[in-house]
Amino acid sequence: MSHNLDAARSFLEQLEEQGGLKGEVLAAEFSDILVRSAAWKADGVRSTEVGSRPENIQKNRYKDVVPYDQTRVILSLLQEEGHGDYINGNFIQGADGNQSYIATQGPLPHTLLDFWRLVWEFEIKVILMACRETENGRKKCERYWAQEHKPLQIGFFCITLTKETQLKADIILRTLQVTFQKESRFVHQLQYMSWPDRGVPSNPDNILIMVDEARRLQGCGPPGPLCVHCSAGCGRTGVLCIVDYVRQLLLTQMIPPNFSLFNLVLEIRKQRPAAVQTEEQYRFLYHTVAQMFYSALQTTSPHYQNLKENWAPLYDDTLSLWTSPALRASPRPPSGVLRSISVSGAPTVPMADTYAVVHKRRAPAGARPVAQEHSTEEKPLYSQVKSRTQRPGAQTEDMRASLPGRVPANQSPAGPDAYEDVTEGAQTGGLGFNLRIGRPKGPRDPPAEWTRV
Repeated sequence: MSHNLDAARSFLEQLEEQGGLKGEVLAAEFSDILVRSAAWKADGVRSTEVGSRPENIQKNRYKDVVPYDQTRVILSLLQEEGHGDYINGNFIQGADGNQSYIATQGPLPHTLLDFWRLVWEFEIKVILMACRETENGRKKCERYWAQEHKPLQIGFFCITLTKETQLKADIILRTLQVTFQKESRFVHQLQYMSWPDRGVPSNPDNILIMVDEARRLQGCGPPGPLCVHCSAGCGRTGVLCIVDYVRQLLLTQMIPPNFSLFNLVLEIRKQRPAAVQTEEQYRFLYHTVAQMFYSALQTTSPHYQNLKENWAPLYDDTLSLWTSPALRASPRPPSGVLRSISVSGAPTVPMADTYAVVHKRRAPAGARPVAQEHSTEEKPLYSQVKSRTQRPGAQTEDMRASLPGRVPANQSPAGPDAYEDVTEGAQTGGLGFNLRIGRPKGPRDPPAEWTRV
């Protein structure tokens, strides 16, 4: 277990040294991935001859996303009925060395039968779908599942919807009963509804929930592959496969000491073309893996107990949180705790005891008169607001959350205690903190008067 966590910690520290999620190192890594991937086909390391045959070209949703011959899925079911062995899909090896994933495109109208041949032949229990049927007015995937009370007949397969659940705001879980030659099986489909094409989700949380649920539905039976698809079956599909791959490494405590997300993406791309399609998706993958590693370390290491909850939005650099000069000057723990982690015992920066308040010289017209002290000396323009903790008899508040601008959770910012008392001759009848506009008499009338809270 310690080796597993050491590898996770090393990954996080290296990511910090590279500049975090916004660092230029990640951009350079992804450019290198694109160059190497292009070279594989040019050098003959990977070929796409079968998918480029005239009889198979029409089965590819996109002409530039054709499965590699070396890892393509070969269909044998129903070949005697005259159906070919081709489908735009590739096997991807999992953390255990088995063919854990089938990465494929969203079915076309004329490849629906091929899709269900794949599901049945390879005993797929769970389908992960990372797209909608239509996105930005363009068809991205043909509906291959049944709707409520509307069984779907596709060739020799009869598909019935038995249950549909909104697992999360962005995730739909469907349970399908598939019948083929008098045999029935249940297949679960998890569809992520708000993942833009060539883009990324707003944060990793729902993606992690999705793969967790997929593994729960997969159960502990025979380790059949997960079927993963989006529209082209490369960008979003690749991200999902790698997230689950790393999750399996964590669960089995098999993270290698030299774990590299760069090398892992390269390895997956050797099996499915264009897996993890954009630099934005590559950074999101780093973000998601970092969150998984942080969570693992947080539960086992005291230095990670106070992990900041700052993972969204994605492009706030979660590895470079702003800290005060006093915190930046604090010594680094021997284990190398990252800047985004609160170290117990670090000095806190107290708020100032007093603040200046500017006062108007005279009350606005129409305000009720306020008794003033008879003095020829003019009231000061500035006065001070004192902290509650400095007032006699006040109870000491919990200062652990005393960051500038923060309001205690049990106190409304607009409540009567939202501001401190004004001292040293402040004008309470003027336009200050504790004043508000009274309700107007009519929709066109100006405010009737300034009234005190």
